[in-house]
Amino acid sequence: MILSMLMGAALAEAPMPPRPERTMLAEVQRLYRGAGDRLWPGFGKVPLDLVLIGPDRETLFCHAAVKGFMAAGRDPLTKCHLQVRPRRLSPDLAAAYPVFPGGQSIAIGYPATLEMSPAYWKTTILHEAFHLYQSHLPGYAQAVQAVGRSLGSSDGGWVLNYPFPYADPKVGEAFLAMGEAGLAFLTARSTEQRLAARKAYVAARETALARASADDRLYYEFQVGQEGVARWTELTLARQGDAAMRADALDRWAGLATSLRAIREQGFKTWKRGALYVYGAIEAEMLERSGVDWRQAYRRQPFALGEQLRRLD
Repeated sequence: MILSMLMGAALAEAPMPPRPERTMLAEVQRLYRGAGDRLWPGFGKVPLDLVLIGPDRETLFCHAAVKGFMAAGRDPLTKCHLQVRPRRLSPDLAAAYPVFPGGQSIAIGYPATLEMSPAYWKTTILHEAFHLYQSHLPGYAQAVQAVGRSLGSSDGGWVLNYPFPYADPKVGEAFLAMGEAGLAFLTARSTEQRLAARKAYVAARETALARASADDRLYYEFQVGQEGVARWTELTLARQGDAAMRADALDRWAGLATSLRAIREQGFKTWKRGALYVYGAIEAEMLERSGVDWRQAYRRQPFALGEQLRRLD
């Protein structure tokens, strides 16, 4: 009891997290409440529900009271009420998941710990903030659970561990054809070239998924909808950030083409799930460039990018 009281006193007297990190979090807030809300209606209403993981303690931003944490005042930069506790989470985390019962939160270590530049760190938080936004969409959690049930899983392990046929030569060959069309889309210099590349991509996509099982197709649509769109969103929003974020975003957009070339050289079986993130970001950009209101449709059916792409032609 005395030890607990001493620990509580120490935490209560401890300073807030470093000002640079809190300043960056406030910048992320402004970005997703402005540009983010224009991109995705309601994005700005999702609070910065985040655990900042330091070397010795964790600081919880913008969250209802959690057992084991102590109130630590209000941060004037993020306008969040803060709570603190001794560190329990790994300081190299960067993810959105149910850290506490009742919903998802972002858990992330300091930029130096994660070996991230400030621009990359802020863009990473935008990615995870989009996952929070997804979790607030009506029916999204139920849609994820439905995918899991269809794949015969009673827990969330399938998200990372589903045995997609990455090593199947026929499937891999077809996905590499998708990659070639995706690369042509990213490097196109005219509207006509871009349109031809998109049509080639959609045709290659149909061929690739026809070589996989119904469960494989369901898993693919989940991953491109869940992670691919999150990747697209982080890069799109980062282009509206400060100069460092804009420069980093341009490099990472170019990195999509670099990734496709690497997938071609190293093989689909080497990249595995990471390849699906790249394809999903490209599919979102194809829909965005087409001029249709695909984001509104996404809010209703998040795991139907393929259906939206087919409707373009």
